[in-house]
Amino acid sequence: ELALAQHASSSSQFLAPRQATARRLVPVRLSRTLSMVQLVVIVVTLASLAVTSGVAYSPEGLQRRLDKAKRPTSWQKRLDKALLDVDKNPQQRIRLLQKVAGDGKKIVSDVRVAAAEVQEKGIGKGHPILLDLLFPDGTTARSDLEGLVALRKQLPELTKGLAPPTVEQLRAAAPAAPIDPTRVARALADLAGDERKQRELLQEAKNALRSTPKGLETPKYRVLRSWRAGPGALDGVVELRSYPPFTVARKGMGGAGFGAVEGGGAGFNALASYLFGDNADGAAMAMTTPVGIDVSGGGAASSMSFVLPRDAARAPPRPNADGGVALDEVPARIVAVKAFAGVVTDGEVRRQRDALEAAIEADGGTAPVEAGAFSVLQYNAPYAIPWRRRNELAIVVSEVVAEEEAASAGEAAAGDAEAAPAGEAAGEREGREGVSSWYDTGVRL
Repeated sequence: ELALAQHASSSSQFLAPRQATARRLVPVRLSRTLSMVQLVVIVVTLASLAVTSGVAYSPEGLQRRLDKAKRPTSWQKRLDKALLDVDKNPQQRIRLLQKVAGDGKKIVSDVRVAAAEVQEKGIGKGHPILLDLLFPDGTTARSDLEGLVALRKQLPELTKGLAPPTVEQLRAAAPAAPIDPTRVARALADLAGDERKQRELLQEAKNALRSTPKGLETPKYRVLRSWRAGPGALDGVVELRSYPPFTVARKGMGGAGFGAVEGGGAGFNALASYLFGDNADGAAMAMTTPVGIDVSGGGAASSMSFVLPRDAARAPPRPNADGGVALDEVPARIVAVKAFAGVVTDGEVRRQRDALEAAIEADGGTAPVEAGAFSVLQYNAPYAIPWRRRNELAIVVSEVVAEEEAASAGEAAAGDAEAAPAGEAAGEREGREGVSSWYDTGVRL
């Protein structure tokens, strides 16, 4: 509370010429913070009361509650932003908490319904409603829950493959360069006097807490539609995206696994060096996201890729002849994508791939273009907190409905050609028969 008061008195918005004015701000801050304390007490108390008292609600009423929870102005979304959004300043957080406190009756009702659902169905069948109602999709709290659940399996898989270095590896390792105190002091002095560098450092620190980092260019895409990846509350969502063409720098990984230092680390270093100026033209480019690992139909991690910035993609710098980096134009395509949090391990990739393939098959509207091929996209820096890391498993697909209509239209056209009188032109038949299907309309256009 003292920190809030000091911040308020030092900021331009609350600056006062006299100390007495600053002291008058403290009771205001205390009363505003009291709203948050009261809110927490109300939620905890009513959650315990709801377990012992029945709540009557209809399926239609429950669905309306779930729909309202997804709105940007819901108390769930506002509370999530007030507590977990790293970009909100103290004044914004207080205003959000005041609005949340104004929804006290809604909070009471939603908490009672969620607790009653768990009491009636048990934690196994009742927790999906509790999560969807109190922590709806799109909130940071929901993403954190999904990430923490995923880490329970990922961390043992990550540590299982770790082994101490051998004597030969230690002997072959290059000795660490000594630290130059003068250079460190000069860098700190430059940072203290450069506001731009300070803003960049603050942005990087915040990116460690963000699921999607800011300030990095990423390929544009359009979401065509989405659907649930499974029946579970934490199974996630599948997005069907349309990507325009973009250019990448690619390096082979030699079939290494996703956690292998030999393939992944070497590929990352080579691509980062190319991007930062180690190329035939000596041209440095900005860092982009995501880092992609493309897997062929055989199942081995075949290559790693960095997306080139759009301003450099038209005439990209030439890679060094001995660097193993190649430029590749990725064509326009439709991709089914499933996001997952945590760290990328071979076991997690298998689980996400199985879930995405099952979701595509259950949806039935698309099919993989190449059986067994997929990509893993990683958006965050290595120092990002694990449960907020944004990873995606992507499969290039084609729309099955369009292919089936094309086949049907082709069979119909073949039948019409056999039944048409000899010598009749195709254009005359089209003019006489008119449009026969949506596919036929597209062909004519």
